[in-house]
Amino acid sequence: MLNNTNNTLQYLRALNLSGDESKLYLELLKSPRSHLALSRATGINRTKVYRLADQLEKRSLVSTQTDDRGTHLVAADPATLEVAIITEEEKLKSQRAAFRQLLPTLTDLQKNGGKSEDSFSVHTYEGVEGFKQMLWHELKAKDEVVIFGSGTIEDLVPSVRWAERHRRQSTEAGYKIRELLNPGKKKEEFTKNTDFMARYQKRMLSADEVVLDHQVVIYNDTVATFCWRGDQKVGYEVVNKANNQMMRQIFDHYWKLSE
Repeated sequence: MLNNTNNTLQYLRALNLSGDESKLYLELLKSPRSHLALSRATGINRTKVYRLADQLEKRSLVSTQTDDRGTHLVAADPATLEVAIITEEEKLKSQRAAFRQLLPTLTDLQKNGGKSEDSFSVHTYEGVEGFKQMLWHELKAKDEVVIFGSGTIEDLVPSVRWAERHRRQSTEAGYKIRELLNPGKKKEEFTKNTDFMARYQKRMLSADEVVLDHQVVIYNDTVATFCWRGDQKVGYEVVNKANNQMMRQIFDHYWKLSE
């Protein structure tokens, strides 16, 4: 009998009743009891019995009846326990539906920092250090970088060692590079990094078509523009998907026209 009682209490706990709530409910199934009688039968403090009885009443498992003998607690039909299960099932269905609706928004928030495709941001940079920062951002590119080119990385950052390290890291990042140039704007052999050159393609575009005096780098959702004259170096990044797509389409148009 004791083992059967323990099993019953265990199952009731699985239905989200605490041990003391289960004891009260089982006792009331035998017969209606006053709060004092319940306290004596279960050994639970009388003050706690009042609190637990209120909780069970909120779950429709216990009701209160008053007659000429006083106030008694009455256990509801055990089938009422299924109502709680059905309620939880409906809550889970609602939560799952809410999750399905919310997941795309949360995923977009993680990928884009909460920005929609129509939103954009602009970042400006100055000097060699600013150009370095822009070039480091480029290393986050996926798949391919396309460039309206003018000169080499060494023109942006006057350090062969730094430029070669950037080329090595761009190779490790795994993206390919296509670059459009005006004839004579870039040395034929600007690096000895054969791995870089395996991922690099260039084509020449006549200055009669487009004069390429500055460098525009297009990747991910970013269009990065490098402007320099002598020691003056200014750059800016526009981060916007639509703008990036437009600039990439312009690049592809001229790529087809180039040699």
